[in-house]
Amino acid sequence: MRFTNKVAIVTGGAAGIGRATTDILAAEGATVVVADRDLELAEKARTHALENGAPDALAVGFDVASEDDARRLAEACAEAFGRVDVLVNNAAARVWGPVTEASLESWRHIVDVNLIGLGLTCKHVIPLMSAAGGSIVNVSSANGIVGRPHMAQYDATKAGVLGLTRSMACDHAHADIRVNAVLPGPTLTDFHKNRAAAAGEEIDPAITTPHEGGPGILRRQGRPEEIARAIVFLASSEASYVTGACLSVDGGLAAVSGRLG
Repeated sequence: MRFTNKVAIVTGGAAGIGRATTDILAAEGATVVVADRDLELAEKARTHALENGAPDALAVGFDVASEDDARRLAEACAEAFGRVDVLVNNAAARVWGPVTEASLESWRHIVDVNLIGLGLTCKHVIPLMSAAGGSIVNVSSANGIVGRPHMAQYDATKAGVLGLTRSMACDHAHADIRVNAVLPGPTLTDFHKNRAAAAGEEIDPAITTPHEGGPGILRRQGRPEEIARAIVFLASSEASYVTGACLSVDGGLAAVSGRLG
């Protein structure tokens, strides 16, 4: 198994792409740390990880916008395991609307979560990798390279994640720490299902199969496990010569300039 004797943190690891990543890492032998602001959901993910093959697992309440939480996350890992081998920065926030409708508060929130929080998590976790090296995978978005209507703030932060990824790859190569990013395209997660339900709507699961007007070349949305498999590859030793890379996992969306159908 690719992650035997490895300790892996997944932020936002209790649901969606993060949960799928946690599950695969556990099945591949990793000790997993599920860091999520929903501690109850994180505990469920921890239990499932143990049932799925993880030799050990830890659930940590974690608000990515809080440096204190980033510090506590690193301290919990140091106390429990003594090191970290893999960090998956998946936790994120979204806001919608053009910049003409964006408030200063919404700007600060999304930048704090999607960009500053990611950087602060790395700040506190990287020292736990420095002795033996490690791998960091940042979850950006196809929106980081493809413009979409009414997502200016989100898109700006996800583009920022790409710049941060490349620079960090340069800064930490000497410590044998690889830093890469994954750019998911439209992916059907519980977040989208819950948002639709709140609006009195229902998402047809068939959108993850090819259909007329579907996004990208493959004409469908992705599934969380499809994104997670790319994350796990970049985190693994199979990607030992890959760093500073930004891997699109978007069904060909970026290849057709963001065309949705």
